[in-house]
Amino acid sequence: MTEEVAALLKRARQEKGLSVKEVEEKTHIPLYYLQILEGEGDPRLLADMLYLVPFLRTYSAFLGLDPATTVAHFIGAVQKGDAAAAVPPIAYRGLLPRVLTVLVLLAGAVALSVWWFTPK
Repeated sequence: MTEEVAALLKRARQEKGLSVKEVEEKTHIPLYYLQILEGEGDPRLLADMLYLVPFLRTYSAFLGLDPATTVAHFIGAVQKGDAAAAVPPIAYRGLLPRVLTVLVLLAGAVALSVWWFTPK
C-alpha cells in the first residue's frame, strides 16, 4: 500500500473516532484488508495489490473521501512500482529440493504400480 494513501485513510478513520474493528463491522471489509489499506498488514498475503481496489473504493467512500481520487492515486503508485517495492520478495529457498523429492516419489510410485500390475 502506498504510504500517502495509507496515512490518509488512517488519519480519516481516527478523526471520525472509529477503530478498525468498528470499520470492519460497518463496511464488511475483512480486518486484514483494512490493515493492509492502512499500511499495517502484510501485503504478501495478496495475489495482486490491485485486488485491494474494490475495498479501497468502499473504505474511501465510508470515510467521506473521494474514492476516484484515492483509487487513482493508488493505481498510479502501483504502476510506478512503489507498492511493489514495499513488498519484499518471497524467498524460494528449499523449494527446488522439495519439488524434486515429490517428483522422484511420484516416479517411484508409477514404476512400482507398473511392476505390480503387469502380468507375470
